[in-house]
This record gives sequence, structure tokens and C-alpha cells, in this order.
Amino acid sequence: MKMLTGKIRRLLYVAFSLALLLTSNFTNADPSTRVARISFINGVVSFLPAAETKWVKAKLNRPLILGDSLWSDTDSRVELQLGLATARLGSKTSLQILNLNNQIAQFKLTEGILILNVINLKSQQVYEIDTPNLAMIIKKSGYYRIEVDSTSTTVTVRKGQANVYGEKSAYKITAGQSCRFTGTNLQGYRCSVVGPIDAFDRWSMERDKIKKTTKIRYVNTEVIGYEDLETHGTWKKVKKYGYVWIPDNVSNNWAPYRTGQWVWVRYWGWTWVDEQPWGFAPFHYGRWIFIEERWAWIPGPVEAEPIYAPALVAFVGGRNFQLDIANTPSIAWFPLGPGDVYIPPYEVSSNYFQEININNTIISKTYVTNIYNNQNVTINYQNANVQQAVTAVPINTFVQSQPVSNAQVPISDEIIAKAPKTPTATVTPDETSLLGGEKTAESKPSEEVTTKSAIVKTEPPASQVSFTQEQKLLDKNPGKPLTVEEIKEIQPVKPEEKGQLKLVDPQTTPEPIKTTTDDKASTEQTQEQKPTDQQQQIQEQQPTDQQQQIQEQQPTDQQQQIQEQQPTDQQQQIQEQQPTDQQQQIQEQQPTDQQQQIQEQQPTDQQQQIQEQQPTDQQQQIQEQQPTDQQQQIQEQQPTDQQQQIQEQQPTDQQQQIQEQQPTDQQQQIQEQQPTDQQQQIQEQQPTDQQQQIQEQQPTDQQQQIQEQQPTNHQQQIH
Repeated sequence: MKMLTGKIRRLLYVAFSLALLLTSNFTNADPSTRVARISFINGVVSFLPAAETKWVKAKLNRPLILGDSLWSDTDSRVELQLGLATARLGSKTSLQILNLNNQIAQFKLTEGILILNVINLKSQQVYEIDTPNLAMIIKKSGYYRIEVDSTSTTVTVRKGQANVYGEKSAYKITAGQSCRFTGTNLQGYRCSVVGPIDAFDRWSMERDKIKKTTKIRYVNTEVIGYEDLETHGTWKKVKKYGYVWIPDNVSNNWAPYRTGQWVWVRYWGWTWVDEQPWGFAPFHYGRWIFIEERWAWIPGPVEAEPIYAPALVAFVGGRNFQLDIANTPSIAWFPLGPGDVYIPPYEVSSNYFQEININNTIISKTYVTNIYNNQNVTINYQNANVQQAVTAVPINTFVQSQPVSNAQVPISDEIIAKAPKTPTATVTPDETSLLGGEKTAESKPSEEVTTKSAIVKTEPPASQVSFTQEQKLLDKNPGKPLTVEEIKEIQPVKPEEKGQLKLVDPQTTPEPIKTTTDDKASTEQTQEQKPTDQQQQIQEQQPTDQQQQIQEQQPTDQQQQIQEQQPTDQQQQIQEQQPTDQQQQIQEQQPTDQQQQIQEQQPTDQQQQIQEQQPTDQQQQIQEQQPTDQQQQIQEQQPTDQQQQIQEQQPTDQQQQIQEQQPTDQQQQIQEQQPTDQQQQIQEQQPTDQQQQIQEQQPTDQQQQIQEQQPTNHQQQIH
């Protein structure tokens, strides 16, 4: 009967929670239900609050919000927990949080290595990584690694699937692939199968094992930091409250919210940052109870989605904080107990107020609603009179974000009993409060790295305002963070970022997203791709080989290679492939591929190629012909005609192809050479030799046009 009653109770709770979610819509004034926790630091890691300029030392358990930035220095690492996902930064890595709320976690990565492990991707939830080359959006739960250097971004998907977006391009990257992209249009890329793991992967996977080996029974897996509890405490069943967690290795006079410091966080206000390695989940979710002469943490209902709170405490001293201890203005606080209502210091909707309480403790919905409607009522807090529950420090220690344990002052039971209790610390912060009292950082990223633009798929919120701009408004309402509307009023006009390009969405792309798949680890993925992928085949050749084939040959040598070599030698000169491979390369291409062999770009790209090269070089090579003749020679031929002209015609047909064009242009291009040599080259060569003649153009003119150009011009022509 007891078991049945428990099941019915859980079912009723789930039904109530679902009904509450269906009928509740958090307003724009409500903050996010989650943050990013700094859960691990190794080496030199620096932190920069949103819109500030001073980098400080990063602090374990500090919650990060949108606009905040991290820098992991040489041989350093840092981990961010997001609930159902974990982000890890490697050596020399710069990361900024562009957006973080219930629906999206969006990061800007301008240098270094980021590993993102998404355990469970909820419906309508987005994880986006934006780099100078592309925007990546996670499509499935999995293991993702993104590496950014000065020119490229490499996306590795060991498990899962991601979409990458560039200017007018979009691709899918599936499990087992690693793709390196250059530029912003995604046309320059190279893909391969995922290689072996390195030291950073190995460390990341070891960290993941902590979650996998944790026995999840009494706490929701979305509670940030739940995996630390098992190794730093014990679970015990208590008759009235169910299973509670008791921390290990704490002193006899220890109490919750005593070993750490207070910091000021935008949107949330005064926030507790504990110094214990396990010190996140028990201080931002659930409630505390003093039982059997020790403190125990009671998590919220397992079925309920957890909602983050900056600190679940009540303050001693009243709204004006006239608490005087040993002739020193002071402030005191104690942890909320089970059934105590939490009143946020920031403005929230009724639905948010209900859920942040109901999802963190067993409490009556009616009681919560009554408190929301009348917050001036006196609340009888369970832990207010518990011995050693109250912690007190001088106001200066509180504001300057100094460690509480070093500055704690004794407070008598009489003072505690007489002093009013309030849910908000009506104390005005200063800039030190925002920085967390930390010293200037030992290391920070260069300005070039921090100011670099990134490609974004999702438009991030407007830029944050500096603390100096907020200061006057904060002075008017001490202890109360600014609302979203107040921040918008003082926000600067958002400048248009160069990196925010108009992107093609996969669902509306004219052509299907190209799946960059590797059938063989050692084979380049080019033959099954679209014409733009064929360009990638040519663009990814080593420039030194291409230059050696075209630029470094002397005129006499090139003529000797074209005219005197046997067919097998000539095939070796072109691509060193077997004759069947060479024919496959030429015969299977569309007209745009033929244009690619001549100028390696689409017609529109050809115009761009003509415009971007030096006028004296490109005009000599292409623009001496009439535009109508150029289009007639290259663009207006049908695929079957093109193949017939190149592959199936006899040498006399080839001469007909050349002679039927405008005499003044085509003859100028051909007749500047010796006619007898030209005819000998056309008539004596096999079809593959004839194609070589078309691709490389007439010997004397082509060599003059190529050799007179600088190597950089030739590279521009190819790439």
C-alpha cells in the first residue's frame, strides 16, 4: 500500500508539473533556468565578465552567463557544466558565451580547442559554436571537437551529427568524420575519418566517466554538479524527507554558505560561490536541514526539472541592514530549510516564482501563490533559530567578495532573534563585487583574438552594458539587479558585425546538403561530389606541385613535353593516372567541370577570377577575346555537344571547333603560334593529348601568359 501510495504521489506530481509547464510561459523578464558552472580548472585560466575590460583569475564554481568570457592559457584546461552538456577548453583557447538560456547555449570560439559532449539533446534545444569560418549547430547528442587556428576551423564528430553553416553553404558532418574548413563560404575543405585520440581527448573522456559511473537515484540529472556528490558525501534515508546527502570532511562548526564568497552577477544579483569541489548543486538547488547534529542537503523532487537560484538563503538585518556587531556594520544569512519559500531578488512572473520553489522543495502551491501575491508577510524560516546556522561578516567583506571563513564574526542568539529576516540583501555592489574580488589575471588573450568576428547562425542578444553604466540605477534599489527592460534602456545600439553573414538554411538550400563522407580513409572525397566539390579537388592540391607543373617549366621544355613525349609519358605529366582514370576524369565532368579545367571556376566565378587578377595578366589571357566569343566557346555548349567536341570528334572536327569561332579573336589566340606546329599538335595526338592541348592552351602563348604572372596571381586563378 505504501509503495502504491508513493507511485500515485509521483504520478500526481508529474501530472501537476506537466500542467504547470503547459499553462506557464516565463515572461521576458524571467532569467534563464540554467547557467554555466566552472567545474574544473587546471593551469592558468582567466575570466572576463560581460562588457568589462579587466581580466581576473577564474574561480571554481563561478556561474557564467551570456556575455562572459574565458581564456585558457598555455597547457591549461577548464571545464564548463551546462546540465545535460559539458564544454571543455584546451590550451590557448578563447571562448565567449554569446547566449545562454533555456533554449540555447551559444558560444564564440576564436582560437583554440573546444570539446562539447552533449548527453541529451532536448527537443527545441540548441547548441551552437560560432567561429571565424563557420557556425556549427549540434543535431544529435554526441561528442564534438572544434579546433580554430588563424586560418581554419576543424570540426570532428566522434559521435552524433552536426550542421555547419557558411556564406551561402551548409553541410552535414556525421559520426566518424573530421573536416577542416577555410574561408567563410565552406568551399575550401578537406575531410577524413576521425583519427586517434590525443591527450586532451583522453582527459575529456576520463571526465565523462565520472558521470557514467555515478549512481543516479535521488537527484535529477539536469542538476548542475550532481556527479560531485557521490565522491564527496553519503546518501542517507530520513523518514520525513526521504534520501538526503551529507557532505564528508567538513568541520564541526561548518554550516552551508560559510566556506566561499559572495559575488554580484547580472540578472541574478548577489550569488554564492562556494570553494568546495562539490560546492555547486547543494547551494543552488534544494534545501538544507540540520539533523543528527550535522547538516544534510535535501534535493528537489527527482521528477521536476531543476531551476537554478543564485543562493537559497534568507538574510538577517532587515531591509536597511542596520545590523551592528561589535560596532561594525555587518550582514548575516542562513540556509533555507525544507518547505521554506524562496523569494528571488529579481523580478519574476508568477509561474517562475511557483516553479523555482516547487521544483526545489516539497511545498504547497497555495502557500507559494499567497507569498507571491503578498511578499510583505512575515515568514517563519526553519533554520533561523538553529544553532550555528547563521553566518555573519562585516559589510565590507560581503561587498568586496572576500572569503567568508576568514572574516566570520560571532553573532548572539539574541541578536538573531530580534533582527528582522529578509529574502534580499539590500546592499549595493561595486566593481569588485562583479569581478569576484580576484586579482588581475596572469594571462589574457590578445586583442586580435577577442575582437575577431565569428559566423553566427542564431542572432545573439544585444551587447551587455558595463557595470559603470549600471551603477547609478543599482544605487537606487540596493541589492536588486536591473530588469531586462532597464538594461535595454541603457544598452548601446548594436553595431553590425562583419561576421554575421546571410546564411543558407539546410531546409531551404536549393541543392541538398552535401554529406562529406569518406568511403576510404586514404582516398580524397571528390569524384562523387557536385561541381563545387570538384573545385575543392583542384583547390586542395599542393600549390608547390601545381606551380611546378605549370609555372616552373621553360617554354622549350613544355613544347618538348607536349610534342615529343609518348602518350604514357604525357599521361604521367597530367595526373600520373592510368588511361582509364584520365578518361573518367575528363568524360564524366559536366560543362562546368570543363570550364573548371580551363579556368577552374563557374561562369560567375570566372568573372570574379577575371576581376580579381591583375589587369595586365588576366586581360591578356582572357579579355582579348570578345565576350560573345568567350561565352560561345565555353558557356553556351550543351553537355552532349561538349563531350562530342572533345572526346568523339576527329582532329578535323577539332580544327572546325577552332575555326568556327570569330576570326579576329580565335585566330589571334591560335595564329600567333606557328600554324604548322598547331596542326601537328592537334592531328598527331590521341584524344587525351588533344584535351591536354585545350587545357594547357597553345605552347608559346600559354607559357608567356603563365610565366609573366606572379605566383600569387596563379594561385588566385586556381583557388
